[in-house]
Amino acid sequence: MANKPASHPGLRRPSLPGRVSESGRLSLPAEVRREVGLEKGGPVRIDLVDGSIRIRTMSEVKDRIRAMARESGLTGKASVEGFLEWRAGERATEGGRTKR
Repeated sequence: MANKPASHPGLRRPSLPGRVSESGRLSLPAEVRREVGLEKGGPVRIDLVDGSIRIRTMSEVKDRIRAMARESGLTGKASVEGFLEWRAGERATEGGRTKR
């Protein structure tokens, strides 16, 4: 794409201004909020990636997790209940290893 800066291969458009208040609140331009589905606010996931801040909607995070499950072949084979049972067994094993 012509708009994509060479130093930021993931960007699809020029940078847009934002603002951080004295209290630390980050203000995002309405155009950005509309594009990612946060017109009325909502939960987001904030990650630090190589010194940069990445903000994703929880909807995007869930979609990515579902896609990863489909790609791994686990869809239909794994359940939350099964995971919790497995994790309970792991905790019991971990507890046995740490006690002396």
